[in-house]
This record gives sequence, C-alpha cells and structure tokens, in this order.
Amino acid sequence: MKNISNLYLILLIFFITIISQGCNKENNKDVTFEPPKEYSSDKERELSVKEEMLNQRQKELDERERNLNIKDSILTARELALNQGKIDTTSKTDLTKKDIKEKKNIEKEKELNKRLDNPKNTIQDYLEYIKRAVEGGNFDENIKKASDQWEGRSVESFKKSYKNVKKFSRLEEPVVLSQKGNTAKVKVKVKQVEVKDNKEVESTLTVIYNLVADKNGKWKIKGNIIDKK
Repeated sequence: MKNISNLYLILLIFFITIISQGCNKENNKDVTFEPPKEYSSDKERELSVKEEMLNQRQKELDERERNLNIKDSILTARELALNQGKIDTTSKTDLTKKDIKEKKNIEKEKELNKRLDNPKNTIQDYLEYIKRAVEGGNFDENIKKASDQWEGRSVESFKKSYKNVKKFSRLEEPVVLSQKGNTAKVKVKVKQVEVKDNKEVESTLTVIYNLVADKNGKWKIKGNIIDKK
C-alpha cells in the first residue's frame, strides 16, 4: 500500500513538472525580444564631408571667377583709357613717361595673371563643373560655367553632349604637357557613365586640351583630342 502511495506521489510530481514546462514554453512564445537596431552614421558623415568639400570648392571657384573678372575689367578699362589718351595726342612721341610706365605696368600685370592662372587650373575647374552638372547639381547653371571655360563654344552644345551622362569622375590630376607663350596643352584621364539604349555604358577617356590665353592672360580651352577606350 505504501508503495502504491509513493507511486501516485511520483506520478503527481511528474505531471506537475510537465505542466510547468508547457506553461514556460507558452510564456516564451509570447515574449519576443527585438535586438536594438543599429544605425551606422558612417555613410551620413561621408555624405556630409563630401557635400562640405563640394560647397567649399564651389566657393573657391566662384571667388576665383570674381577675382579674374574684376582684374579683367580693371585692366581693360585702364588700357582703354591709355589708348584713348594716345588718340587724343597729336603725336605718338608725345607720350609722357607716366604713360609709358603705365603701359609697362599693364603688360606686367597681364603676364603675372598668365603665370598665376595655371592652365591646369582651368581644366580642373571645367571638369568640376561637368561633374556637378551630371551628378545632381544644377545642370543648366554648371553647364553654363563649364562652357565659359571654352573659347567660343555654345552652352547648347554642352547640354547635348552631357544630357545622358549620369556619372563623371577625374581619374588623374591634369598634367601640363607644354606651355609656351599664350598656348598650352594639358592632359587628363576621366571616366564617365552614359545611358545608351536604356543601358549604362562606362567609358575611360584620355583627353588632351589645347588652351590659349586671352589678352588679359586668362586661359581658355580652344579644342581637345579624345582617346576613348
């Protein structure tokens, strides 16, 4: 009899244990723990730094443009006034020492501008404007600035050339191949991705730009030779 009681007790403990484990499983199913979401700020910092660099570069380009335009205006006005004074004199030999000195100063300033405004800088500015135009910047505004780096090339021709270009990057720093007097050649390698027939086509281009310095010593792109690979 005592053995039977012990058996009942063991069975009771066994059933209680099973029921308890079942309840624990149900409770475990009801409670879910979601791991804390991790948001990496690396990409945001990268984009922020890139945007800051582009903004800084834009400010530098705008500042250089303003300075060069101011110099151009001052030199042109001074030279025009000097030439007008020559017209008003009765003889070319009547030029005063002050006039001669002024003319020499103008020529020196033009030569200084030519030295300071390296032809490589013109190419760097031009490529930067193209990159901004095709990669999310103001297309019309940047294409206009890019066309201003050329001598006698219309904005519309640039719009037509780059309307389907989606990515543009400079692979190497521009290199001055030659510079003599008011002419120069600059070589650079770039990469662009263009959409053709609904497909993205990637091209690597080696471009040699021919540049000329205008009467105020500012370099302009006159033409280029493209080696497409």
